[in-house]
This record gives sequence, structure tokens and C-alpha cells, in this order.
Amino acid sequence: MSSILKGGALMNNYKIVVGVDVSKNSFTATVLHDNKKENFEVKSDPVEFEMKIKPFLKKFKQSDMLIIMEHTGVYHLKLANYLYENGYKVAVVNPFSINKFMEAKMTRVKTDKADSYFIAQYGRMFFDGELYKPKSDVEKEIEVKLKILEDLQKQLTMLRNQREALTHVPMKKLKENLEYYDEIIRKIEKNIKELEKEIKELSKKNYQEEYKLLKSIPGISDRTIGMIISVYGRFERFESVKEISSFIGINPSPYESGASVKKSGSIKKMGSPYARKILYMAALSAIRFNKYCRELYERLVSKGKVKKLALVAVAHKLLRQAYGVLKSRRPFDENFCT
Repeated sequence: MSSILKGGALMNNYKIVVGVDVSKNSFTATVLHDNKKENFEVKSDPVEFEMKIKPFLKKFKQSDMLIIMEHTGVYHLKLANYLYENGYKVAVVNPFSINKFMEAKMTRVKTDKADSYFIAQYGRMFFDGELYKPKSDVEKEIEVKLKILEDLQKQLTMLRNQREALTHVPMKKLKENLEYYDEIIRKIEKNIKELEKEIKELSKKNYQEEYKLLKSIPGISDRTIGMIISVYGRFERFESVKEISSFIGINPSPYESGASVKKSGSIKKMGSPYARKILYMAALSAIRFNKYCRELYERLVSKGKVKKLALVAVAHKLLRQAYGVLKSRRPFDENFCT
């Protein structure tokens, strides 16, 4: 999609832009066309949403319309997939970009209607990127298995804690009663091992080269590789490390700026929570086995950085290394690592 400059703002060639604020129960939309602004809200039903935008196609071609929404984790998928399958041009953008746009506009209004308007404005003025394309079946399957894995581990932790608490109860048949916990714990542990094996096999079978490249990075696990594949694919849609880090909500810049470690880096609550968690856990392994991650961690901690935030920096470093090997199509080489 080509773009033109008009009035100091970048604008694309779409004649009608529909910005959608997606929530669990509703779709709130702002339609911008012919210097006009129209709003509507429907329940989270893609068919009902399409009925609302159909009248606009009496004047405009379907190819003239851009429907843009934020990446919400899962809630946007139903609408984005439906529209894609029915021939609409759909853009799913990083919430980080929309937030920055709203900050630049200095708006303090925070409603679904206002959000949809700014999403539409962003789409009309700045969007010139790749249109939405659903993930492959393999990427979706890995993603689902990773989420199930996360849920099972939460249950496992809870059950182990509950079991441990009961061991302090003075009673004669305590061991027999604890077996109820033990039976469930063994079953969950078995399911976790099976899921981890399935994730590894899916990654190796369908992304053989990518798996080998990522596996060359010291300290990276099969689960982390599965997350990268399910969230980023082969990084085709991303042009910079900044894009991939902001996509899952990791803000690395303050604590990797030379000797200064006064400002606090953070993990932002946007993007994929399970991806952030997996990457954070991967950082714990990376500081043991990955030379550059370990050096970064030790340097930041020695300068007074809180260990948790130093691990966030390591998580970003690990993601940067993954991006580097997949973009270059060359195995990890610590002699050229930065």
C-alpha cells in the first residue's frame, strides 16, 4: 500500500477507515470517510459487525476499506479472522503504537468510543504496514499448548503448596489422605511432560531450520523456541528489535544505556502475558549458560540494579539474539554477539 504526505501527516490510500476497540463482550467502532465520523457498537459478534459496515460498501469498494484494531491477546481474533476470510483488509496493530499516538495527541479521554476513534485516526494517518493474516494451524496449536501448559503449571504449584500445608496437620492417617493430592499431582506432571514433548516435536517438524538456529543460542529452551514460533513465526512481520520487544511488552531501553542504570526498565501489561513469562523464565537459564546474558546480568546487578529488572534486560537480550539468528539465517556465534 503506497502512501502520500498531506498536511504534514502520513496518509494511506484507503478511502474509508474503521477503527475498532475490541473487548470481551463488544466491538465499538468509529468509521472515518469523506471528512465524516460515524460510530456504532455491537456485541462481540462478527456477523453483526459486518452488517453494520455493509451499508458503507454501497458507496465504497471493499478494497477501499481498512478495518484496524489493536492486538488484544485473544479477543480480537474472532473478528479479525472472520473479516479476513470474507475478503476485508484488516490490520492488527501493537497497542504500544496506539498508546504512543494517543500520548502525542495529549488525550486524557479513555472510553471505548474514544479509543476506537484514535485507532481509526492512527489507521488513516500512519498505517502503511502489512495487513493481517491469520497464524498457521501449527502456530496456533503450539500457542494453545503453551497456554495449557502454563495453566497446568499454575495448578501444580497451587496443589503442591496446599499439600505441603496439610503435612503440618497432626493426624494418624495423614499419608493416606495426602495421596488424593499425590494422584492429581502425578497426573498433571505427566500431562506437562507430554505437552512439552508435543511442543518440541511440532517446532522441529514444521520449523526445522528455525529450530536448529534458535537451539544454537546457549540457554534457550524448547518451550522458549515454541513461544517464539507461535508469537513471531519467522519474524517476517517485524523489522526491528524494538518492534518485537514492544509487541510482547518488554521495555529494555533504560537499563541497557551504557553505564547508567538509574532509571527503571519494566515489563508492560500489553501484548502476550504468557510470552513475557516464558521469556522471563528463559532469562534465569540464560544467566547460567549464555555468556553475554550472564555478563549483562552481573554488570547491572553490580551497579545496583534490582535483580528482577536485570532479568528483564536479559530477557530482552535473549529475544534480540533470537531475532538475530533468524534474520541472518546463521547460527549463534558468541564472537559476534552484541
